Amino acid sequence: MHNIISNIPVTNPNQYPKLRYKPATLYYLRICFPNIINNNNGTSGQSGEVAGTVLYKLGYTTTSLQERVYGKSATYYYNRQHKRVRVAGHVGMGLPTGTTVHVIAAYQHSNASMVYQWEQWLHNKYTSARYCGQAVMVNGNTELYVRDILELDN
Repeated sequence: MHNIISNIPVTNPNQYPKLRYKPATLYYLRICFPNIINNNNGTSGQSGEVAGTVLYKLGYTTTSLQERVYGKSATYYYNRQHKRVRVAGHVGMGLPTGTTVHVIAAYQHSNASMVYQWEQWLHNKYTSARYCGQAVMVNGNTELYVRDILELDN
């Protein structure tokens, strides 16, 4: 992955000041969904229910990759009205049961602002290969691709 991002122009490494001093990971995943309805208008050309559909996800995270994919257990407390209030935790990508995830590449960097810019540049470059079907996860559907855009999946 380092070979790919070393050629991406970053005009201002501190463009997003709140991210400047945060570490982040640019990641590339192969996700195999057990059964999804694929009404894709992208480059795959296939539609209908496909068993074992493989999509690729490119993204960045400032948390651990494990937490980004699978989430974090929620923390709750009870307020004065004795109502349960969620204060922490999330579902990660919210993958359907039976989905498998393989990490193809992950690149860590100390400046999340740069990582975010690399991610956006790559998304813009590979727009034509984006998955355009129904939502298959709770979060991150706009970062899915119908083919191995980075050609790293051997």
